[in-house]
Amino acid sequence: MKRKRIALVLLLSLLLYNGCERPTETEDDSVIPPIVPVGLNVYYASDGEVTIDWQSSNEGDIKGYNIYRRTDSTESTKIAYTSDSYYFDDSLEYNVTYYYKITSLNTWNNESGFSNEVSATPVNRYNPLKPLGLQINARNWEGETSIFLKWLPAYESDVKGYNIYRSTSPGFISDRSSMIGFANEISFTDTLNINLYTNYYYKIRAIDKGDLISDESDEVNDLVFEIPEVIYPEDNSTVEFFNQFLLKAIHSPASYRIGLQTNRYFGEIWSTTVETSITDDTLKINFTPYSLQFIKLIIGELPHIRETVRIQTVSQNYLWLHLKNKNEKEKCPEAF
Repeated sequence: MKRKRIALVLLLSLLLYNGCERPTETEDDSVIPPIVPVGLNVYYASDGEVTIDWQSSNEGDIKGYNIYRRTDSTESTKIAYTSDSYYFDDSLEYNVTYYYKITSLNTWNNESGFSNEVSATPVNRYNPLKPLGLQINARNWEGETSIFLKWLPAYESDVKGYNIYRSTSPGFISDRSSMIGFANEISFTDTLNINLYTNYYYKIRAIDKGDLISDESDEVNDLVFEIPEVIYPEDNSTVEFFNQFLLKAIHSPASYRIGLQTNRYFGEIWSTTVETSITDDTLKINFTPYSLQFIKLIIGELPHIRETVRIQTVSQNYLWLHLKNKNEKEKCPEAF
């Protein structure tokens, strides 16, 4: 009896030992697809825009989601990838139904199966918001008068452009009678019968692809000045030395900006701004730049460089005065 008990214990131990040595099977995580996303929902659909959202995956190796879209006349195709749990789709047609479904993507780029499908039709419901940031700049550049407007882009993706309104009276009504143009960009240059010293007032309205119009923007105004007449030094004159500009003031109090440049378009080395109430009289502006001798030295060594003076009023009216260096005129006459 004792011998049988020992044998039974040995047999049980052997079975337990052999059971521990049984091989186990494990799956490679790099080939396992993620869990299908759940909770796909249309959060917003209007005015050519659709927003969808869904529940974030609780799997630790999910890096993002692929977005698929189709219509009644097109196949489902991937349109985007996002690491967020929502997607904003814009610039859509108002009367087309769009169908969406998504998949999960893990760090090994394994893609899950498709989620449920949702649909939305982003019909045209709301007027665009009023344009913001309208700015104005009256110009008289080399005798060409214009008024330049710019503003911030519209918030909505379905805005097709902006109606431009002008008047010579403040607080005017921006309607068809005061409309002077249309812009499909965020700037506009008005060249329509611009008169000097006339205050022009502007407003704009955004218009969407369904022809719904926004409220009017804030009003801005400006006026175009004449170009100041230079008395001394004369344009294209040769001067040995001067320490004062003489200008004929325009018909209105203004600020004048005088700049010395190495050429017509850039390379400013000296400038000053003078604000004065003098009108229709001689305006004297001192010219004693620290770098004048240095500039003369440069011109002497590099005869192709010329000094250019720009005279500008606050309304961006420009006059360019070319001051030839005597040596430059002799060595490089073709420059003028």
